[in-house]
Amino acid sequence: MNIRVLLSTFVLLALLGGSAHAQTRGLKVHISVDMEGIAGVVTADQLGPEGFEYERFREFMTKEALAAVAAAKEAGATEIVVADSHGNGESLLVEQFPADVKIVRSWPRKLEMMGGLDGTFAAAIFIGYHASTTNPTGVRAHTFSSATLTRVTLNGVEMSEGAWNAAIAGRFDVPVVMVSGDDAAIAEIRNYLPAELLAYLPTFERSSAHSVRFRPKDMAEAAAVMQFIGEYRPDLSP
Repeated sequence: MNIRVLLSTFVLLALLGGSAHAQTRGLKVHISVDMEGIAGVVTADQLGPEGFEYERFREFMTKEALAAVAAAKEAGATEIVVADSHGNGESLLVEQFPADVKIVRSWPRKLEMMGGLDGTFAAAIFIGYHASTTNPTGVRAHTFSSATLTRVTLNGVEMSEGAWNAAIAGRFDVPVVMVSGDDAAIAEIRNYLPAELLAYLPTFERSSAHSVRFRPKDMAEAAAVMQFIGEYRPDLSP
């Protein structure tokens, strides 16, 4: 399975360090962790307690979450909340996490996969996410419940779990700065978060739903920004 991460740790450092949230509220980071998009997951045998490979893939899931925790701390995070968001909400091996990381587990809970999130957070990270039910190229693709839902829409637009959770984060003005999962999942989420990264940089401001404003000091700086916008590829590995 092709795993892609939208942002490298280097870019994560830049975004968190320069965000308005970081400057005024400290660096609180929320990490929502699913399992179907974890590296190597392809069958139900890896996804639930009854599966013979579940314990092994719980370890993989935990390691990917810990990598995100480490990146957030390197970026200066002062508080981290991890939402265990797969299956029964009890898949992460909690004893492997640093003692200062808060873990939200089990169901029901407010905001579901984004449990623990509020407006005091500087950033949100999605780990192990997957494509929606109707995506024929997704690995373990579904939308919340393959047994009860064929699709979910928001304002008439079809949503994946990632897009839905990004909308929840948006309700609290919390940017999604990183997503990992299979390539189909990343492509879906990117459709809802295009060029969004620019609005998180301190020299840019959002002017509408589909535009950002930047005031360069001169045309040389304007040209440099345009070159970056034209050349930057978040789908490429660093």
